[in-house]
Amino acid sequence: MAKFVATDYNITVGGTDFSTSLASVTLDVNAEEQETTSFGDAWRERIGGLKDGSVSLDFHQDFGASSVDATFWPLLGTTVTIVIKPTSDAVGATNPTYTFDALVTEYQPFASSVGDLATLSVSWPVTGAVVRAES
Repeated sequence: MAKFVATDYNITVGGTDFSTSLASVTLDVNAEEQETTSFGDAWRERIGGLKDGSVSLDFHQDFGASSVDATFWPLLGTTVTIVIKPTSDAVGATNPTYTFDALVTEYQPFASSVGDLATLSVSWPVTGAVVRAES
């Protein structure tokens, strides 16, 4: 896959496809910086430490059965598996999956003003590894 416009992300949360309920997704992954500079070194030296991550999701709110609110309200305080793909096509070298568990630390059922589209935004920490797969 070459350059592309993000119009077909495939995102499942707890096994449910929420792709058509999402307006934005951000998966942040990072590694801690650990300094290893010793006496006599003229420059600072560093190595990578523990890895971490978080996911941010912007939803179009929906109070229907088996939809956004019905799914996320009972998940508060638990972990949920999230799978993100660049497109809805089959998994492959140009369409990898990123799979991880996130701790549902927040849920905001209402976050709109009069006349606005009903939306909600969450940011959850990843717990455990983020696994990238091509098959």
